[in-house]
Order: sequence, then C-alpha cells, then structure tokens
Amino acid sequence: MRAAHPSRIRWRRMKRLPRRLVLGLAIGLISACANPAPPPATGNGAPARGGTVVVGGLGDVLSWNPYLAEDQTTVEILSLVYPSLAVEQVDYQDHPPSFAPSLATGWEPSADGLELTFSLDPRARWSDGVPVTAEDVAFTFRTQRDPDVAWLGSDAKDAILEVAVVDAHTVRFRFDRAYPYQLMDANEGPIIPAHAWGGIPYPQWRDVDWGERVVSAGPFRKASHRPQQELVLERSDGYWRDGRPYLDRVIWRPMPSRAPLLAQLLTGDIDLVNGLDPADAERVAADPRLRVVGFPDRGYSQIRWNLRRPHLADRRVRRALTMAIDRQAIIDVVYLGRARPSVGPVISAMWAFNRSLQPVAFDPAGARRLLAEAGWIDSDGDGTLDRDGVELAFELLTNSENDLRQDICLLVEQNLARVGVAARPRFVEWGTMLALETGGDFDAIVSGWIEPTLIDLGPLWHSAPPGEPTLNSVGYANPEVDRLLEAAAEAATFAEQKPLFDRIQELIVDDQPYTFLAETERLVGINARVRGAVINDASPYFNLDEWYVAHEADVR
Repeated sequence: MRAAHPSRIRWRRMKRLPRRLVLGLAIGLISACANPAPPPATGNGAPARGGTVVVGGLGDVLSWNPYLAEDQTTVEILSLVYPSLAVEQVDYQDHPPSFAPSLATGWEPSADGLELTFSLDPRARWSDGVPVTAEDVAFTFRTQRDPDVAWLGSDAKDAILEVAVVDAHTVRFRFDRAYPYQLMDANEGPIIPAHAWGGIPYPQWRDVDWGERVVSAGPFRKASHRPQQELVLERSDGYWRDGRPYLDRVIWRPMPSRAPLLAQLLTGDIDLVNGLDPADAERVAADPRLRVVGFPDRGYSQIRWNLRRPHLADRRVRRALTMAIDRQAIIDVVYLGRARPSVGPVISAMWAFNRSLQPVAFDPAGARRLLAEAGWIDSDGDGTLDRDGVELAFELLTNSENDLRQDICLLVEQNLARVGVAARPRFVEWGTMLALETGGDFDAIVSGWIEPTLIDLGPLWHSAPPGEPTLNSVGYANPEVDRLLEAAAEAATFAEQKPLFDRIQELIVDDQPYTFLAETERLVGINARVRGAVINDASPYFNLDEWYVAHEADVR
C-alpha cells in the first residue's frame, strides 16, 4: 500500500480531559460490557409514567443550534431534542462500534464501497407536524460544511463528496474513497429542520436567538430555559418512534462549582451527578438513599514529556522515569482504586488495543541503572543526578483546577526524588497550561485524554510538517510510526488497520514519549428512586426515554 503524504491525511481531533472543568461530561452509569439486571418494577408491577428527574452539572446549553455548540453539555442535551440517523452502540471491546437504527431504518453500501444509502423512517415528524425528509439530511450536510457556520466537527465530513436526495425518504452519501469509518462520518451530527432554518442565511446564524426557533424531533422537547439557572425538557407525546418516555420532564440545574453539586445530591435536591471524584463518591456511597456506579471510561491520564528538552530527548531517560514512578500507588492513593494501569496510546477496553502489551514495570533500582547508562550520576553527592555539570531536574506542570492531577504531581515528585531526579510541581490555571503546552514552553505535563471510538492516532503521534495542525505537543518523531500512521489512515478496512495499530502501539510504548499512568473510572452518583438508567459512554442519556421514578415504597 502506498502511504499518503501527511498533508493529505485527515487526522481527527481528540478531547482534552480537564476533570474539574468538564465534570458535566459524564460518560456513563453502567459498563458497556456488563449485563445489568432489569430495573426493579414499581408497586403496580411495571415502570410507571410520570415524575421528574433533576440532573446537576457544571455546564448549561449555550446554544439551541447544535452546529454552533462548542461544549459537551450542549451536545449531549441537544441529542435528546434533534434526531440522528443512527445510534452508536458501546460494543467496541472486540470490534469497532456498531450502530442501531434511529431516524434511518437501515442503510446499504454500494458494491464499490463509495456510497451509503439511508432509508428514513416515514413516520418521523418535527414538533410542528412537518415530516422529517431526506431534504433535512441534505440541508444538515450543507450546514456542516459551510465555512460561515464553522462547525467544530466539520472534519468528519471531509471525505463526503455529496449527499443526494433520492426521494422523500431516501438519501445517498457519496465518499471520495472507501475507508472504514464511513458510517461514523455520515452519522456524525444531528439532523436539523430545513423548513424552519433553511431560510436563514448562514452568515447570520451566530446572531439568531435559536432558543426561540427550536423545532425538535426527539423524545423530549424544550419546555423552558433560564440560562445558568434551570433547563426543563418535557416528554414529547407526539414522538414518532415506538414507545414514549416514562418521565414527564427532566430538569438540568447548572452549578458554579462541584461543592453545591455534591451537597444537593446528598440533600436529595438533585437526583444525579455525573463525574464524581473518588473521595466524593465515598461520601455518596455512605448514604443509603444514594448509590454510586462506576465503570472504566475511555479516559487515561499521563505525563507528557517534552522531547525537545535535551535531558528528555533520550529514550532511556524517559523509560527510566516511567520505571521510577509507582503507578499502582497513584491508582490506590489518588483514584482510591477507581482506575487501572494504562499501557499505551490505545485504552485496553478498545478493539484496537494491542493485547500483547504490558505496563512498564515499577522498578526504581532498574531506573537508576538505566539513568547511569545514559550518563546521569550523582557526582557531587547532593542527592540529585547530574551530567556534564547539569542536574537532572525539570518542572512538572498541571492545571490548578484539578486536585487529582496535583496529587499525582506530588506523588511523582516523591518517587523521582528517590532515584535522584528533581521534579518541581507547578500548578497554573487551565488556559495558561494550554498556552504553555501549545507553545512548547514546558518540561513535563500531567494531563489526560478521552479516546474517541474512532481510532485515529495521527493527531497525537505523527511528526506533522511545520505549520500543520497537530496535537503532538511533545515533539514526538519516529519515521516508522509516521509511515504506519499514514498507512492506517489510508486503509480501506478495519482488518487492514489492526496490525498497523498493533505495531504503532509497540513502538510508542518502547519510546515512552508519555508515561502512561492510569485508565480512569467514571463515577456517577444517583438517587435510588431513579430506575431504568442504562447510560453508557456513547451518551450519559443513552436511554433516557426508559428512565422512570420508583414509588417511594420501592426505594430501598
């Protein structure tokens, strides 16, 4: 296979993981690979209709137009209001995620692999009674690609040449080549109403009050919204799919910080809080009216080593630093056991993970030997290793809003001091840290990533040419990794990609541009009266239409 030039590779974005800043970014209640028992029935033997569930979080809906949304909370809530062609499932452990029908009742690829044809549900209606048609899908695609709209997810549409209306309930996507993620790309982004929004010129979109123009087609519809105070969605009794939500309404209450979220969960004023810290989760678990559900999410924490720094450019030094850090202690002390060791650039729950890899062993004595091999010894007896008159010392940066990361920095400082390395923790505001990282003005950073189900390692690990957009802030450059990444980006099937991904992971783990710390667990506090919730990392509200409120007598 001929590898494409890197300027032609369509790398995808990854989401940063500032835990305290995106507490509202909940990725689930129950593990995708678990088989939870059916929810307990209400007193009359079946889930009852009616009732309200109150969700607390740090975020609010910032725009009622999903293509002007720039935050995860807005995206998640609007997914309940606007329909999608299909619903991504969370069965990605052994193979890429599958999709279940939603607005589309099915889809069919062409023989040449360049087209996907979707059949739309003829029952689908917007909240004003107008049918949802193929023209809405085509209008959505035009919106997604329009430069005046400047949708943040527009890169998912780069390989789509056109979206053609075949008839009212049939739409055809044509791609510029065959590749594995066509269905994911076609499905990315909700469908919006052409009849209600199509007459508004795109250059005017950012001046429109979209809260006054909501025309929905989801299981819930907007009832009221007082920004930064309360958002109410009510059941859409005219919802066109089989079944309708049990709940009358769902209320979101944004809070300025995590403290009132926890307090109101404990008092019963809020029914659900996503993304608890481990210490907070212990307090919630001690309350018999509440329960904590945790599961491994797609996030992992790491130390990013700036390879442009001379003392960190040596692979032996980076490996020694990893060997000197007690990652199990970080899991036990910082995460209170609510995490597992991270191995490499693909999380262990993902189909693309190289299962032959093992975490680098904690071995302080071996770390000292490896550092000595690289020329670092304590020549003056002051306890810090040095070479050519320069001490092995560096600044360890993280964001001040994140208590967990600060605790990690302090533990790492202690671990490295035992092998003669001086790490100096520095805590700065998130925006400052991001600016320092983007500018390459750092030694090492404790941070994290949320890994998308669309496996694309290029943005983090390809040594992009100067001027090309990249998330490779550490300056990692391995020609063999570059070659394999380019081949994976051009592969036509998942089967072609898997051995390439396996080898890429082996090389990155060997090079240790990051010290991979822990695959974190998502913790959710929920009131025992809320039943039927099977939320997963596709969406925190994956089956919200099946949630219900138990009778008081059923709450144990």
